Amino acid sequence: MTPRTFPGPVQFLFIGLCGIAVFLSPIVRSLLPDRFLLDDQHLQNAIEDPGFASEDGSFHVLAQFYQALGLESSPLVAATVSMLVLVICLLLALDFGQWDRAGALGSCLLVLSLVLGLAYLAQFTKEFVSLLVVLVLLLTLRWKNEFARALIIIGVCLTYGLLVRPYWTLVAALIPVVYLILRRFRHVLVIVLAIVVAYIVLAIAFQVFRGEALGATREWVNSGRADSPVATLISNPDFGTSPVAGVLAILVVAGFMLVPIPLFAMGSVYYLAAALAITVLWTVVAVAIFSGRAMREPRTAWMASVLLSLFLVLVIFEPDYGSYLKHLTPFLPVFVALIPLSRSEPGRAGDANKGRNHELHEPQNSGLCGTSSARGLEKRTTR
Repeated sequence: MTPRTFPGPVQFLFIGLCGIAVFLSPIVRSLLPDRFLLDDQHLQNAIEDPGFASEDGSFHVLAQFYQALGLESSPLVAATVSMLVLVICLLLALDFGQWDRAGALGSCLLVLSLVLGLAYLAQFTKEFVSLLVVLVLLLTLRWKNEFARALIIIGVCLTYGLLVRPYWTLVAALIPVVYLILRRFRHVLVIVLAIVVAYIVLAIAFQVFRGEALGATREWVNSGRADSPVATLISNPDFGTSPVAGVLAILVVAGFMLVPIPLFAMGSVYYLAAALAITVLWTVVAVAIFSGRAMREPRTAWMASVLLSLFLVLVIFEPDYGSYLKHLTPFLPVFVALIPLSRSEPGRAGDANKGRNHELHEPQNSGLCGTSSARGLEKRTTR
């Protein structure tokens, strides 16, 4: 029987939903509440007035970026471009032929990616640059050279931090450390201990270089929202003023950002859906790490390292769950790339042998030991 080339159900879903999302991208912007368009309004002001918000240079860097792309006067085209880049990233995360093996989880993450993409990416936004970081990440992971991978992934994150979002310099510094840990360990206790140690080191660094405790920036941002209360604020628990209490408070926040119990407790369908989406996303990452895939597959380790490093930093700065979900949206293709795929049909064994990750079929010990062992086996067989 020849391999089946006709698109399967999930592939048809992918084609249809991506087409609808791209079609809606220039329309949905006019339908969103104002709270979804804060970046868009700031960027349009920065494009029209170079003196606007001069204290925040990142908006002017982005304004110049959109001008370089020729999109400064075309917000509807900019929205369409963002959604097209998101679709490309989803195809880089899983090749089109593999989407039919993504199952129900893949379908749900596809819908989530496109819905949140329309809400947060189909406009002038800093998240478009995050999406370009994801595009570079997924393209780089198709290369075999590990040194080139590391250089480009860390370099693009560092550049993002230097030009647009300063906390990304911290993300760039954490990525290689997290990568090395994930390539060597998979046990839950080891990973949790590493996270605790990371926050202890970061707490010391923040006190020395910034003169503040972890989470102080979040408290400062939220204190200025008294006149416009936000229902989904993330607050630091008050365990006292000691360094140990500060680290403990951050660990509690981290737990609530992995499994957002405050959102679940709100009870409304909207918040329940958001809480469930966040929980599922980090469950996908946890499975990739604790199943040992990150130890075996460099590609998986790099993706998990970027996501985990980003999470560790967002726990320190993120002011509310809405911003948290917004900042995760460009990285949804990376979460998609980590989902486990079902086994292919016998008639499609050729495709299955290619595998999702090129590293799965690279020789793990291709030096003299592996070659000599094979030759020794041949000699014993011929005798």
